[in-house]
Formats: sequence, C-alpha cells, structure tokens
Amino acid sequence: MSRKTPKTKEKIAQLIASLPSDSLRQQAKTPAQIEEWEKQRKTQLLVAECWRAKYLKKGYYPVDEALDRQEICQRKADLINCCVNEYKALWELCKVAEKSVKELYQFLQDSTDFVKTLPKPFVQSWYKFFHDASLKQYPFNSAYDLLVKTLKEQVDDTFCVCLESYYEVPIKKWRKAAKQYTEIFEKAGPNGIYPELSKKEEQALKTNLVWNKVGFSWIGMVLCTCQFEAENDPLLMKKLVEYNKAQQEALSLAVTASYRMRGWAWQKGELLETGAGGIYLKP
Repeated sequence: MSRKTPKTKEKIAQLIASLPSDSLRQQAKTPAQIEEWEKQRKTQLLVAECWRAKYLKKGYYPVDEALDRQEICQRKADLINCCVNEYKALWELCKVAEKSVKELYQFLQDSTDFVKTLPKPFVQSWYKFFHDASLKQYPFNSAYDLLVKTLKEQVDDTFCVCLESYYEVPIKKWRKAAKQYTEIFEKAGPNGIYPELSKKEEQALKTNLVWNKVGFSWIGMVLCTCQFEAENDPLLMKKLVEYNKAQQEALSLAVTASYRMRGWAWQKGELLETGAGGIYLKP
C-alpha cells in the first residue's frame, strides 16, 4: 500500500463529511430548507464515518452504534453501507478513467464545428449535454479532483431541489426510472458496456426522468468515456464492472425503500407531501 493511500482515503472521508456544501447552507432561507440541509449533512457525516470504518480504522462500527442508539433504521443502515461501496467504486473508476475522460473532453471541444453538420437529433443531444461544458477548459488536474466534482454534483444537486421555486418528485416516476437504471446495470455485458435501449425504453426513461431537467454531469462524462474505452483497457473494464455492480445494488435497495415513501414537492422553500388524490400538502 502506498503511503499516500491512507492520506487520500482520509481526504475522501473529509470530502464526504463536507457535503452538502457549506455555501448551500447560506442559500437555505426557510426552516424547512435549513432542516433539509442539516438532515443531509448528518447522513453524510455518518457515511464518512462508515468509510473510515471500512478503509481506515479497524474495530470501529459507527453504523451499528447508530442502530443501537435508534438514530437510524436498518434500511437506512443498509443504504449507508451501499453508499460507501458506491463511493469506493467511483473512486477506483476515476483513478483509471480520468486520463481518458480528459482526452474525450478535449476531443469534444475540438469537434464543435463538425457536430453542427450532423443530423438534427445528434446536434440536439450535443447542445443538451455537451455544448456549455465544451466552452470551458478541462477543469481537473488529477483523478481526485474529478472525484471531488462528481461527489459534489451528486450530493449538492440532491439538496438543491429544495432551493427551486417549485420542484416535484413523483415517487412512482422516480421508482420506474430507478428500476430501469437497475436493469441497465444488470444487463451490462461482462465488459461493462451498457445495452442499447429500444425506442420504447428510451422514451420511458426520458418520461420518468423528467427529461427537461437532465443535462451534463461529470459522472455522465466518466461513464460515457468508459463505454468507448472499456474494451481497450482491461483495468478500466474491471473497475467499470465493479462500479456497475455497486450502482445496481444501491439502486435496488433504494427502489425497495421507496415503496414506503410518498411523493413530495418543494414549493417556495416549503416541503409538501402527496396527500389524497395526489394533491401535495404540508406534512
């Protein structure tokens, strides 16, 4: 083990514990938004301690201790363990994929003029996912920098929905999308490559994801890169397969947990839950 490994793993633990970002706490104005930030930060602190227990400390069981104190339920404990596995798999993937991510990003920047000559559907996808990002220089100097950005996107974006004037999360649509993603990860080949969706499957995914809210993300960029490079890079292929498995396990557990949840919405800083007739009401 490299001397840098424990230090890097501790840096990752500190990163996990620092999310959602402190700057977002300043944007939380209503009691409900502040409570949401504090709830998510508390979860991330426990995830960080679970990370330390798995990779830095022995004989330390923070999730079991939280269960014993009845601070969390068994389902949440399982989700936290899955989250740690997912973060670890993402870190391992970033380490081997970052160089290729940079190369693909620079290729996309150089291809802007050429893309405009392609069929309209391709051009539309280009502008939706890559155009704005391609106007900026590649922002990372290391695989760790890439990990930082992907984790911040993941956790911060989850919190940021409560800052919008209105954001609805229909639980049935979310569950359908999560199930479909689970199937994609399950059906990925032994090389980690995802199956091609039929037109019907593609449309269903767009509908359930609320397509107008989907755009460029760095985890999307990482996985896109892997689809091109996995067959040519055995180590990247191995790490992609491990990441797919971690994602599939986390999503499967989240789908199961969602059957006990109601849909919800954020409106002007207030949290609303689905009531009778599908109407959103204050809890």
